[in-house]
Amino acid sequence: MRQIISIVFCLFIYYAQADPVMIGMHYGQSYLRATIKISRGSYTVYSNEKKLFDAGIDQTFDVTASGGEVNIFYNGNNYDNNGKVYVRSSVPSEFKAQPAGQKMTNRIYQENLIAFAYQGRLQLVNEIELERYVSGVIEAESGKGHELEYYKVQSVISRTYALNNLTRHVAEGFQLCDATHCQVFHGKPLSEPLAVISAGATRDIVIVDADINLITAAFHSNCGGRTINAEDVWSKPLSYCVSTSDTFCLHMPHSNWEKTISQDRWLNYLDSKRNEFSDTTIDPMFEGQMNRGLYYFADSTLKIPLRMMREDLKLRSTSFRMTPFGDEIVFVGNGFGHGVGLCQEGAMRMAQLDYCYEDIIHFYYKDVHLIPRYMMWFFKD
Repeated sequence: MRQIISIVFCLFIYYAQADPVMIGMHYGQSYLRATIKISRGSYTVYSNEKKLFDAGIDQTFDVTASGGEVNIFYNGNNYDNNGKVYVRSSVPSEFKAQPAGQKMTNRIYQENLIAFAYQGRLQLVNEIELERYVSGVIEAESGKGHELEYYKVQSVISRTYALNNLTRHVAEGFQLCDATHCQVFHGKPLSEPLAVISAGATRDIVIVDADINLITAAFHSNCGGRTINAEDVWSKPLSYCVSTSDTFCLHMPHSNWEKTISQDRWLNYLDSKRNEFSDTTIDPMFEGQMNRGLYYFADSTLKIPLRMMREDLKLRSTSFRMTPFGDEIVFVGNGFGHGVGLCQEGAMRMAQLDYCYEDIIHFYYKDVHLIPRYMMWFFKD
């Protein structure tokens, strides 16, 4: 028993200290140059394991991608023809990274930076310890002013998602991006101290299914009163993402919505889908039959996936009804997002009602377990 405890303790120390994640910065933006400013501590800049220079607080340097190489200008000196450039520190340090030609941001990044040329542009990567990354995701995804128990929920699902998707961008030279394609990450939390506290309070806790595999920790803004089966949106069922009645989110900010489009736009849209799905005559049913997460039936021959309609018409959810009003079509709907997994606003309300984060997670994900990630091997065995 003493030996087992010793092994577990060693694993805890290893996982707690030694696993940075690689986050692609400014995902979806294309630029050739960025200015790096040291805002705390000091850094050493390397290329091919060769030290180029040291930079301290308030000092800046420019990084440029050109001809597949990275060039650096610092303190009047050029450091040209580098492959990957590593900006690393052995003390707690922070930096800002401002892409040329992009809107000025106030993002502050912790730990290390990697820069390299990729497909004719500059790519910056934040190399950061997992829990610091999680705290940044919490603030970026949830905003400020919520209860601690809700932030704990967000920290657990964000950590689980990250660990379950570490190979998503490996072909691009990093693991996760900082946009909605993965999880929104704007660097260090600047306005919500509970983001850091909640990440620490739930450190290493992840959600696993009955087979002790990390779950697909899907979440959305508001389910409109009922979450959706995973297979109704993504075709593949997930045993823990099943439709659940949710009254907690019904009176939250994104529980209801309305959108109006012209009747001509609607008819043209049906025309385009008719060409795509069939070649029969259009017979639009403004009170069309709908089954959330599945199809809109325009008539007996044309059915349009509601997920497609939501994306094409920029609707907030797939739960809506349609009514003609003069020469316009009015969409009145419930919820915001795909509707699978955890409903953020429902979870926020549950936290306001003093539910603990474990109970909130179990409400939205069925038959799952919360365990430290370094103990997954133990429970599998």
